[in-house]
Amino acid sequence: MIGMKATQATQSWFLAWGITMLWLLLSGVAVAANENSWSQGRDQNAEQIVVTATKTEKNLEATPGSIEVVTAEEIEEMNALTVAEALENALGLVVSSETGRVKSPSIRGAKSKHTLVLIDGRRIVAGFGDLVNINQIPVVMVDRIEVVRGPASSLYGSDALGGVVNIITRKPTATLRGELTGQYGINKDSEGDAFLGSAWGNAFLGPVNFNGGVQYRGKDKWNRIDGDELDDGDDIEIASGSARFSFKLWDNQMLTGGLDYSNGSMEGLRFIEGKSRNREVDDEHLSGFLQYDARVMDKYQFTLLVNRSQFTNEVTLDPAASSTEEGAKDYVLNQVEGRFSGLLFERHLATVGVEFRDETREDNSGRKLDADNLSCFIQDEYQITDSLYLVLGARYDEHSEFGSELTPKISLVCDINSHLKWKASYGQGFRAPSISELFITSWRQRGKIIYEANPDLDPETSKSYEVGLEGYYGCFRGGVTAFRNDYDDLIEARFVESIGSGQQKKDYYILENVASARTQGVELRGNLSLPLGFSLDGGATWLDTENRETGKELEGQPNFKGDLKLSYQNEVLRLHANLRTSYYGKAYSSAGDEPDYALVHAYVAKGITDQLKLFVGIDNLFNDDEREPTFFYGGVNVTF
Repeated sequence: MIGMKATQATQSWFLAWGITMLWLLLSGVAVAANENSWSQGRDQNAEQIVVTATKTEKNLEATPGSIEVVTAEEIEEMNALTVAEALENALGLVVSSETGRVKSPSIRGAKSKHTLVLIDGRRIVAGFGDLVNINQIPVVMVDRIEVVRGPASSLYGSDALGGVVNIITRKPTATLRGELTGQYGINKDSEGDAFLGSAWGNAFLGPVNFNGGVQYRGKDKWNRIDGDELDDGDDIEIASGSARFSFKLWDNQMLTGGLDYSNGSMEGLRFIEGKSRNREVDDEHLSGFLQYDARVMDKYQFTLLVNRSQFTNEVTLDPAASSTEEGAKDYVLNQVEGRFSGLLFERHLATVGVEFRDETREDNSGRKLDADNLSCFIQDEYQITDSLYLVLGARYDEHSEFGSELTPKISLVCDINSHLKWKASYGQGFRAPSISELFITSWRQRGKIIYEANPDLDPETSKSYEVGLEGYYGCFRGGVTAFRNDYDDLIEARFVESIGSGQQKKDYYILENVASARTQGVELRGNLSLPLGFSLDGGATWLDTENRETGKELEGQPNFKGDLKLSYQNEVLRLHANLRTSYYGKAYSSAGDEPDYALVHAYVAKGITDQLKLFVGIDNLFNDDEREPTFFYGGVNVTF
């Protein structure tokens, strides 16, 4: 999002102040809280159900590994319009732009390609740059976002080396409800006008429940530097819609289904192949699914899923360039999964499943390429004792292009006492080379660099370890986790030759499995309920990375990320407000380190009635000159 850049001294003071204040408050309350604490003796997250970590329903506090939930309420009070904005403050996660202005999540220093993005557990086909652009996924239908930090290939297969982002949508219910939202914003330079309109509704017709949401978002281009013939922000228009239905067939049997559609365009000036060119990108997403669920004797659950996801991307340059970036491309993913879970011998919850996945890519020349994957997985959740819980899992994938891969994982949760848990896990992950990496020549950095494909690529692999403590006491909840990830056979570009000179110079590379890397660090999270309706929430990640081939840090990964939010809620006055700040440490780059910076945002919402709410906010409160100027917005929300 938008931010504030400070001097080194100011940033150091800011960081020290934020962490010191957070830990003084949290530590002080954790020690002092007893009968007089404001919410004594109850874990505030104990009843929150999550599904991503094990593919079975689990209380958040009992889930193995590191998982975070971004709720609909948190998304609303960030005024996040897309999934990219909703994840800005997620612990251990950075929303990065690795290819153009596509935004994708990066977890614990891994590449964005190493984070698997799902919607309700279903895969989304990757598009431009082999990435899922979460900046084009609206939040109008989002109930929560579950973020699993650490490898999850033992359940999900390829792409889950660094972790998983699972976008959980609102479920249809037998109620009649609706919601309308409209807002407008503009930056301090009177540019970047932004407007949004969205609607959501839930209804029922006999035994069929259904809901749906639509959103239209637009933003005008903006430019920090007058006269440079380039745009810092594009003209953006994105229209999207989603629909879900559920139909109870018989007792304990349910059929659900849905569609997701979006159409977006971005247009702006770029400097490509030595010339200023107008670049227009049109994206279209269409996904549909059907899912059958059956529960038998309250001990056994069967699920059958059929999913199809399609993405069309078309790039137009004016004037045209020699780059193969131009033209239309179609990406299609078909997925079929069957899964069975059942309680065995009272203490074992076993899950077994099979999945078939087929992916194709076709460009405007008529060239069509495809790859498929067949896999099976098994998981045992073993409640050894009332205080000791063990999860063992493994998955076997057979890929049509590179062969097979086996990825195991083991996790352990130990209740030290009623307020404190110890968690540890070890897991392996992999990412299969994409169709583009195997067969398609790609043009990077505005046509200056050409990457040649390599059909002999092997999968990228990882081995990951983590150990942590999580607990709550009175009005305090927090945790600390240490982690280490070792990556091998990373796909990187090896230089081959240069052709031409000056602005016409082009550098040619070939993709090979040549790199290995290590990331390690510590994550810290705390939440404190204060008197008079205030609360304080904060998190910090210290990250150390190394490219083992060069001995240097990994590019684009900040060595520190810290977030702090002070919130206020008064239900009597219908008043909600927050002040949010984030600090990003420096990130290594071969072209020169990216400097550290801080972000500050403010939000206030006032309910006029139970159905009508007005809200206003400011992003980039201190007007960082590396990002969009200070942005003001306001809007209205109506529920019925």
